[in-house]
Amino acid sequence: MQRLSYVLFPVALSGCVLFFDDGGQTPCLEDTRGGAEVQAALRNPEALTCESFGGGCNEQCGPCPAETAFAPIPSWGICGSSCEGLGETDCAARADCRVVKDARCMISLDCATDFIGCFPTDNFTVPDVDCHAARDGFTCSQSNACTALHTNDPCPAAGALDAPCPRPFALCIPEGTSPGRCFDEVLCDRVAPSCPEGTVPGVENGCYTDACIPKDLCEQAL
Repeated sequence: MQRLSYVLFPVALSGCVLFFDDGGQTPCLEDTRGGAEVQAALRNPEALTCESFGGGCNEQCGPCPAETAFAPIPSWGICGSSCEGLGETDCAARADCRVVKDARCMISLDCATDFIGCFPTDNFTVPDVDCHAARDGFTCSQSNACTALHTNDPCPAAGALDAPCPRPFALCIPEGTSPGRCFDEVLCDRVAPSCPEGTVPGVENGCYTDACIPKDLCEQAL
């Protein structure tokens, strides 16, 4: 039995891609669950990189390797959306956009700007996300009221020079607020948040901010 070629041939049919067997004679039609939009690169909220989804193998053309089975398509925003390229103020004013900032800059307070960029929210938004409690980039991306803080360290030397540089998610805070700092003195009687292992409560203006800062992002102790 002939195996399916992995070359995809786009056709002018919504939601479909033509697959050809190795002889190139018999076209097989496969539903790609979304058509052209499925093929568009999506913005991974954990690393801010673009990832492509879609394609696969049509069993009607022959046995499919297990690794070509369709996986669920994430609900992430699309790369190249109208959010990207906006400044911080314009980004904050858009319901479908979210502000992303540099975690180290916000905590150390030693950068000219802490703004990394404007990115689309997830396609399935949740209006009541507790930003401080969001421990992953996906949850943080589900509300434009949350600002995701990512690390913005230099790219590793290994790999292609033009490869996108991942910016790992660090923590989530309400838009327009600060996570505070790790070693500032606590002067008020507010109860510290219960932070996961490896993080410390942020402090700003003598009180806890409810943010939990990863220890490796803390400012230098005086």
